[in-house]
Amino acid sequence: MSPSPRPQRGALRGQAKRRLLLIGLLVTLLIFAVTSLSYRVLKQRDLEQRREQVRAHYNQLLPRLGSQQLSQGLQLAARIEFSRILERPSAERWPMLTAFLNAQWSFSTFSNLVVLDPAGKPIYRHGAESDSLLLQASQAPHWLYEPQYHQLYRIYRIPLWLGSEGQGQLVLFKTLSHSSLSEWAIPQTQLELTHEGRLVARSSAEPVDALDDPARYLRLEIPWPRDEAAEGQTYPVLLAYRDLGDLLPHGQFVARPVALALLILGLLWYGLGRWLGGTVRRIESLGQGARRYARQHDRNQLLPALAPALERDDEIKDTALAFEHLVAAIEEREQEQLSYLQTLELLEEAVIEFNAEGRILRASPAWSALCHQEDGQCDCIHSQIHPDDLPLLKAQAEQLFQGQKQGVTLRLRLHAKGRGRAGHDLWIEARLLAFADRHGRVENVRGVLRDITQTYTHEQQISHMALHDALTELPNRVLLEDRFKIALRLAARNEEMVGVCFIDLDHFKLVNDSLGHKAGDRLLLSFADRLQQSLRKGDTLARWGGDEFVLLLPEMQDENDIRTVAGKVISALQQPLEVMDNEIRMTLSMGVAVYPNDSEEMETLFSQADRAMFFAKAQGRNQLCFFHDMSSKGPGKQELYIQNRLAAAVEQGLIQAWFQPVVDSRSHACTSLEVLARWQDAENGWISPATFIPMAENLGLIGALGNKILLDSLDALCRLNQLGYDLWVAVNISKRQLFIPGFVEWLLQELAERGLRPGQLILEITESVALSDVESGADTVQRLRGAGFHLAIDDFGTGYSSLSQLHEMQANELKIDISFIRRLFQPDGKTMVQAIIRMAQALEMKTVAEGVETSECAELLAQMGADCLQGYLFGKPMPLAEFELWLERNRQEPRIATS
Repeated sequence: MSPSPRPQRGALRGQAKRRLLLIGLLVTLLIFAVTSLSYRVLKQRDLEQRREQVRAHYNQLLPRLGSQQLSQGLQLAARIEFSRILERPSAERWPMLTAFLNAQWSFSTFSNLVVLDPAGKPIYRHGAESDSLLLQASQAPHWLYEPQYHQLYRIYRIPLWLGSEGQGQLVLFKTLSHSSLSEWAIPQTQLELTHEGRLVARSSAEPVDALDDPARYLRLEIPWPRDEAAEGQTYPVLLAYRDLGDLLPHGQFVARPVALALLILGLLWYGLGRWLGGTVRRIESLGQGARRYARQHDRNQLLPALAPALERDDEIKDTALAFEHLVAAIEEREQEQLSYLQTLELLEEAVIEFNAEGRILRASPAWSALCHQEDGQCDCIHSQIHPDDLPLLKAQAEQLFQGQKQGVTLRLRLHAKGRGRAGHDLWIEARLLAFADRHGRVENVRGVLRDITQTYTHEQQISHMALHDALTELPNRVLLEDRFKIALRLAARNEEMVGVCFIDLDHFKLVNDSLGHKAGDRLLLSFADRLQQSLRKGDTLARWGGDEFVLLLPEMQDENDIRTVAGKVISALQQPLEVMDNEIRMTLSMGVAVYPNDSEEMETLFSQADRAMFFAKAQGRNQLCFFHDMSSKGPGKQELYIQNRLAAAVEQGLIQAWFQPVVDSRSHACTSLEVLARWQDAENGWISPATFIPMAENLGLIGALGNKILLDSLDALCRLNQLGYDLWVAVNISKRQLFIPGFVEWLLQELAERGLRPGQLILEITESVALSDVESGADTVQRLRGAGFHLAIDDFGTGYSSLSQLHEMQANELKIDISFIRRLFQPDGKTMVQAIIRMAQALEMKTVAEGVETSECAELLAQMGADCLQGYLFGKPMPLAEFELWLERNRQEPRIATS
């Protein structure tokens, strides 16, 4: 009976060869056709992509060039006005202006300029072609082609203050030449500029006719961006020619896949005859062995049946050996599954599997414990989820069953009824994955659920403390700004007004001085309660700092509504406030800015309301002042004076480095010192860092100021080393300093010149900068760490952070923000401080508590595990000479400051 299958197998081999040959030829023809069609499609797509790339590039470049040139013109006008040359007598100012322009002209992009008086009459010209250009400039307000010079000019008209003559005009002419187009040309692109049909400039000397070849160049016409204010003006057109010489020819594109297909077909044809016969026999033995094992389930009968497949060492033998180990693998897998189930019973996380209707198919014992139900009673997951969170679970599960998502992570609440948890909901984190069958249909969803109630509660407490004031529980600046942005978006959509009111209590310092700070705090609480009673439901009252409050009034129809609410606020203080059995009458000064009348930007509205409030105080206090009602002699002059003095103060070193000690929490011995910036102006006295630091950031002076304070800190460290003190110096580093190129190398060089080690310097970075820019500044942080510097996260707790970000930051020290220390003797405040300390200990980070002002606070922080303390209890910020005296006293006998 054995001979009959062999001819059959031979016929099958011949038939397979013929079919393979036919299929190979068809595949070759198909590859040729598809490749040819693909070449056309890809070529057309490539041409479209190149056209869009060139067009997009110059559509972005041309407006940017116009903006840059206009900005340069405005800067030139500003420099001329700032020099005050035009305010001098006529006999002096024009020669001085010519000298000034000659000195500046090498840096200017304009070839000619003309100064017009208020009546439009030219009174000054500069440039070789300015005379002839001015005659035609009035008829061409923006573009001018001068046939005499064969040049196209872009005209900019900028207001210019002429001193006693009033407001004049500066007319600037920008030449568009061949060199300009050469600078704009990108690789493999030639440019031409035309105006009113004439060729004005070209980027290369290649013949014009050569660019008209469509097989060689792709031609694009890019109109110059138009100015809406210049209707009827003829604008130039930029012609871009993209070289197509780098396109792959059709023959080379098609020949490669066709040749590869023919080669593969030949190799298959040659080797198939010798290989197919033995392979068929060995493969049949695999099928025979599989059928025999399926019938008998006997591992001892499997090896004889697979003997032909084991003749040679190849994939078929590997497959045959796999059959032999199949049963053993199945038995091992069953044992592993049993072990997994036993392990799941030890975990606190619950593992469940449910279908599209929510019926639980499988669940670990932890699920019953999580639901506080006996086994078998939790048959549907929907019945255990809080009604408010059930739609979320159903929506996400539906996406999993439909195959729209592979997995999701949710936070849900379980019912608290019948669990003995005092009616509190149980928060769980559910990580769900979709599992599909062999046809790709998702039948079940599996998930891991764990109890995160305590974590969620702590997050809510941290979020509330980060967004609310510690004393009054009112929204702080972060929450206020978020609500302000929402109010502005709604107002813009609904065409409504928004009012922002800055409120300052008059003579609040007298209350602190006469009745004490506790009475002042009670007064602020009473004031906040009184104001909230007179506000609408959608209004926001926030504490800005000290005795300053901000009132946000959204959804206002007109300014009279804002005035009405502001009047209610002032009327609310007509009755005295009760503070510690005392009746205190207080008045307030209020400044109001209105969106969109005063500005459409949040920061500008804040600034304007603040200025209006200072104006109200300047008018005698107990006043309400709207920003647009202020006179021209408002309070902005003082801010402008400080701003103008700041650059000189930084340059002249008037801003000094002061030092505040940081002591060990146990021994109160000084371990380090923090460097703080202080500025005493000759006219305004001491200016708060909260005033001049933001100004320095806005003016771009923060880098120079930070470097100056940093160098003063290094000099102070050298001085203290010479006196025999081994201390660390903590210096605040701004975001601009941290990410400036070469900062690490510069700092190492300054340390080396003074003989200092990087390990003696602690670089303090605020939490918001550290955690929002940790990814972009990872390289700088790693180089600082590698160089041996210590990194500290300042004001920790005021930003939004995560353990993963803290781990990536790899800081050595956490400085707990003063807002948490002030709430230390409150239950929630103590809990949060303890949590921060334990988290820092888990991350092997040192903790420093800021704002320690009482011995009770210091003792409690030491008991909680804080490493170091800082605050007025031990020493106020002081100059270096006073700090040296303080160190001498502290070295002899560490003690708490008495003043």
